[in-house]
Amino acid sequence: MTFTERVRSQLRDEVLDAAAEAVSAGGWAALRMQAVADQVGISRRTLYYEFGNKTRLAEALILRITGRFLDGVHEALVQADDLATGWEAAVLSALRAAETDPVLSAILTGTAREDFLPLLTSEGTQVIDYGTARMSAAARERWPDLPQRETSLAAEATVRLALSHIVRPSGPIAAAAHDIAELAAVYLTRPRA
Repeated sequence: MTFTERVRSQLRDEVLDAAAEAVSAGGWAALRMQAVADQVGISRRTLYYEFGNKTRLAEALILRITGRFLDGVHEALVQADDLATGWEAAVLSALRAAETDPVLSAILTGTAREDFLPLLTSEGTQVIDYGTARMSAAARERWPDLPQRETSLAAEATVRLALSHIVRPSGPIAAAAHDIAELAAVYLTRPRA
């Protein structure tokens, strides 16, 4: 990584940290681009150059949160003894992280819920694609004989179901993780023609 790339990466991290603080403290409505720029020590123009607009900043923030959740998913899968247990631990890890993340909590329970929810659901293509790729890769890292297409389909279904549970919980997270994992494990371990 070049010096310029390192500086840009550090700047993005600082901006996302400042945005996360603002959202955690006062919800999405409390996030002001000028305030973030001032906190980081850059111009508003630089902030807009880097992120484009407030919506793109929100997307970057959600992708960063997702990446942290997926680190736990990866660990759970690669350390598992069997597919069903590993898949369940992976989903449970993500659901627990979502339950305790202050930014996600502010997003899902705050007044700006309507502004953010599309970024996780109807407009959540980046989150779904990122989650699917990471989960599928981790599963195939641990169990290389899993078929690529089926693993990707199971991972995508898992990500979509987990997001659905995060947005509108239907019961305890342990039960949701078990049910989601059961669907994926049955699909991935079924006899193939």
